[in-house]
Amino acid sequence: MKVTRTRRAFAVVAALGMTLAACGGDSDDSAADAPAPAAEEPAAEEPAAEEPADEPAADEPADEPADEPAAEEPAAAPVCAELSQGASDGAIKIGTTEPLSGAAATAGEAFKAGIEAAAQAINDGGGINGRQIELTILDDGFEAARSVGNVRRLGDEEQVFAIVSPAGSANLPGSWDYLSEKGLPMFGPVLPPDPDLQEVYLIGTGHSDQVRLIVDWLAGEGVTSVGLLRQDNDLGAAFKAGLEEQAPKHGIEIVAEEIVEPNSTDVSNQVLKIRDADPGAVISGADNIQTALLLDQAYDLGWDPIIIGNSSTAGPGAVGTVGAAAPEAAEGFYGSAILSFTNEQSDAVLAYRSAMEAAGHGDLADNSFGLQGYAHSVIFYAALESMGDDLCWDNLHATLESMENFETGLVAPVTFGPLPGGHSGTSGARIAQYTGGEWEFITGFLNPMD
Repeated sequence: MKVTRTRRAFAVVAALGMTLAACGGDSDDSAADAPAPAAEEPAAEEPAAEEPADEPAADEPADEPADEPAAEEPAAAPVCAELSQGASDGAIKIGTTEPLSGAAATAGEAFKAGIEAAAQAINDGGGINGRQIELTILDDGFEAARSVGNVRRLGDEEQVFAIVSPAGSANLPGSWDYLSEKGLPMFGPVLPPDPDLQEVYLIGTGHSDQVRLIVDWLAGEGVTSVGLLRQDNDLGAAFKAGLEEQAPKHGIEIVAEEIVEPNSTDVSNQVLKIRDADPGAVISGADNIQTALLLDQAYDLGWDPIIIGNSSTAGPGAVGTVGAAAPEAAEGFYGSAILSFTNEQSDAVLAYRSAMEAAGHGDLADNSFGLQGYAHSVIFYAALESMGDDLCWDNLHATLESMENFETGLVAPVTFGPLPGGHSGTSGARIAQYTGGEWEFITGFLNPMD
């Protein structure tokens, strides 16, 4: 049942122009795993009855057993007693909250574009089992209070079935209690710490684990001391936790830790203090604009340590961070990447770019945050497709927790399982470098050292 459910999702990704292989590298489709229905055969003739010793007269017809109708198999009981909110015969309501204004607006607009592109591709292909996707996308300005308010609005007023790919690593944890109380699913939030809640499913290696593998990589590069620039929030706390866990394993000294407020556009004092500590590398746990300011100010100071962020703060493959910095300052910048690059020539990436063009977002197709929102949506819609008409939250959890090695060609293979610990769907990241105006991978997928 697990494999079949996952593989039935092929129909939805076919609508996106992609071929996904689910589970164990098997290339067969869902029919390969479902037992083939028996071919219809004419009813078997009743075997001739043994003739009694006293044969009836020729003009007396022999008694023949009456044909008994074949017993009908009972129809499978529906999984759901009723549809959950946001699901109807003709539509499925999906919502999200993104920073469409404020310091992270570049990333937020790209997330919105990718989410819209995936929904339009699904709808143009006939929808999810005939149901159209109806999107509600709200702006939170990268502010925690607005993010929390938006999540409540989506659940209580908009009555969405699920929240998909919301951004704001530091802001989203403020909604955990509400999601748990209401039972509202959130799929693919952009890298908050894993709350280990039934309602929350993560795609992508978390911030702490990305920092841990960054530290492993820095140790391999001969780095013996690091500085940390981080925000004063959950995002920054995750960076601090990952660094403090991993640095002692390599004998790396943490020589500086400077904090910047979210949405602040002044990091000059913090950069000077880190520079004075003379670390061999600086890890950025700040937002895209603040990380770009770090790059610019380091360049202006003539200071040249390794500077590295993760998939959110560096945005490998995207222009959110490097595009906000001077070209010469961004040269040589590093980041950990959990996604394919938007300029790859794979079928999956080309399908993404085609969907972005069709949705009128071709100008944002090079932004990896668009690819991230699109990829998260593809995985979620594949799960919905496999649910058939049983669109309730209990069945969504059962379906997602049975997903195993689901491949999109856009992120690492996705596997979920039950709690505790089963709702982080991927692991590992690659290190990339920005050079000559382009991002390029310099490692394969790495997992943090235990």
